[in-house]
Amino acid sequence: MPGSPDHETSANDAEVPIKRSYASYSSPGQASLRAWAEHHGERPGPYRPRFMVYSGLGSPRMTADRLGLLQQLGAESFLLAADLPSQLGYDADHELAFAQVGRAGVSCSTLEDFASICSGLDLDAADSLGMLANSIGHIGLAMVVSVLRDRSASDVRLVMQNDPLKEFTARGTEIHEPEQAVRIACDCVAYAIDEDLPGAAITVCSNHYDVAGAGPVLGVALAFANALVYVDELVARGYAATDVLGKMMFFLNERSDLFVGASLFRTARVLWGQIVEERYGLPVADQPVMTIMGYSHGLESADEPLVNIPRVTLSVLSSMLGGVDYLCATGYDEALRIPSADSAALALRTMQVVAFEHGAMTSLDPLAGSLKTVDVDAYLIGQVEHEMARIADNGGALEALRNGYITRRIDENRGTRQRQLEDGERHMVGSSIFQSPENRDLFAGRSAGEIGFADVEQDARDRLKRHKEARDGEAVHSALARVQDAAAGTANLVPVTVLALRAGATTQEIVAATRAGFER
Repeated sequence: MPGSPDHETSANDAEVPIKRSYASYSSPGQASLRAWAEHHGERPGPYRPRFMVYSGLGSPRMTADRLGLLQQLGAESFLLAADLPSQLGYDADHELAFAQVGRAGVSCSTLEDFASICSGLDLDAADSLGMLANSIGHIGLAMVVSVLRDRSASDVRLVMQNDPLKEFTARGTEIHEPEQAVRIACDCVAYAIDEDLPGAAITVCSNHYDVAGAGPVLGVALAFANALVYVDELVARGYAATDVLGKMMFFLNERSDLFVGASLFRTARVLWGQIVEERYGLPVADQPVMTIMGYSHGLESADEPLVNIPRVTLSVLSSMLGGVDYLCATGYDEALRIPSADSAALALRTMQVVAFEHGAMTSLDPLAGSLKTVDVDAYLIGQVEHEMARIADNGGALEALRNGYITRRIDENRGTRQRQLEDGERHMVGSSIFQSPENRDLFAGRSAGEIGFADVEQDARDRLKRHKEARDGEAVHSALARVQDAAAGTANLVPVTVLALRAGATTQEIVAATRAGFER
């Protein structure tokens, strides 16, 4: 059990004995934290999250090389960033993809592309694999599952970012109607349950709401409200709530305060446990332990990029103190361009240093019980509950999306950080205070310049042309017809999407077939 003598360590210069846990979790409201601590207390060694990299750049080959390098350095979980055309369901040769191919992620139009992206990974040594596929969840999941099966990597866990509802107000990459988007996302979760796939077939995100201007409190409330839409839909289909929750992960975020960030992750567990118990009748002890992903980013500046390193380090510490299960860290040059290999590697090393040095992770939940944490916890819980009540008063997440409530609330919160900086309520080192002397190029780092995007785009178009010439057109046509039929009815979209990809259909073609089926 956490806190027992055999979990003590004296691995510090003063040889002070440090317990595995100091928290008692005696109050009924802390049941979720108790379950989390007991779950992790059974594992040997210090608590730490899985080291995740969120990466995708240029061509599949470039991304494969980057992922392979980061895995050699100790990365365990791999979330692939698709470029904007791929996220929107366009192939690299579509006119709307012009000048966007490979820029904000990797170009991925076919199953062959995705297999190439993963070719640099040793999947036997990987914890998990996923893809940014919020509006094309059935395609993203089908690609991941196909590669894992082809390489006999059935133990690799899913970390799919497949949360379309937040796209409508936070990111703008929605391509279907809200109800259709929910159907796709839930088909992915249902497929993962039916096939007994390990990991998360959906990651429900507050991070993007936060970045869009909502702030972390409203962001968490919106994420929880969206999660209820997905769980309700799947329960209505006949799936057990506990099975659905076991395939769900949350991507939460607080970008500016170490203690508030740690508290946000802790209180999210408490609140979600209470919500699930009240709504689905599942006591906390019977619920799957909530899985949380964090991403240490948010305060990086294009000025003095090397100074982003301590900022990211403190954000990593905040996330780990809050008990996240998966963690990414941003590169110090990410405010300037796609991170260089050097900065991506340093971001990984930053997570490793915080996890294994200086005793930060020696004890589970080390901030539990501090007077400051207790006060911040109570405030956050009250504020998130208040926001969720307002969403419920507006008909829940789907109706609040339709009637504009979510957009209005995000707009109301937008600009908080800038206002605080302008009022002098907070500071930004190197910007609002302690500016560098003029004519001195300090803290610039060694970030490499941009890749040759024009060459990446031409290569993607050529690769797609060869792919279409080599495939069996009749087999593709037949497979796409099955996708359309499934979309027009109630059959799960994932199995027919797997068949379509294996027949050689592209992302754009599958999206078109899905849309045509929805419109029948």
